[in-house]
Amino acid sequence: MVDTGLTFEEQQKQARYFIKKLGISLKELNKKELEKEIKKFLKKLQCLSLATVNLDGTPHQTILDYVSDGLTIYIASAGGAKFNNLDRSKAVSVSIGYTDGTLESEYGLTIDGIANVYPAPHPKFLAGMLKMKSFLEEWSRSVQPLEDVIKRVVTARVIKISPVRMIYMNLPEGIPYMLWEKDA
Repeated sequence: MVDTGLTFEEQQKQARYFIKKLGISLKELNKKELEKEIKKFLKKLQCLSLATVNLDGTPHQTILDYVSDGLTIYIASAGGAKFNNLDRSKAVSVSIGYTDGTLESEYGLTIDGIANVYPAPHPKFLAGMLKMKSFLEEWSRSVQPLEDVIKRVVTARVIKISPVRMIYMNLPEGIPYMLWEKDA
């Protein structure tokens, strides 16, 4: 089957065109500047969509809260099909984005990465949970009764996602589609 969609370069060219048409200053970022922009974006309070692959090859998506440390994403979760999928393959895709239906509002990030899962009492589980301290405090206030809090804490695992390839775009800020790849 032939893909008749736009290539990354064509999408980038189209984004540049719309940015100029909207009268927004175009920002071309080098890798270091792009990393700084992505780190800032990941610090916003927002949720992500984590895609894994089911046993039958179909995609499985889960909407999750996260915290970031640089370009690395940490998720705490107490269960679900994603863990069965991650046992078979560590390859994941993550999407975070927003639009209000207008070109001038569109921004987002897609990440292709490697996920590692850490259960308690693994040291990386503890380190991941510490990074998520403020999120977990809010989570414990919303989960009731106390038995459910304890059950979730006991069954929780930390998912650490390390990016391999990312595409970032922020039209309101004048940033067209930009590709980041992990150094070899």
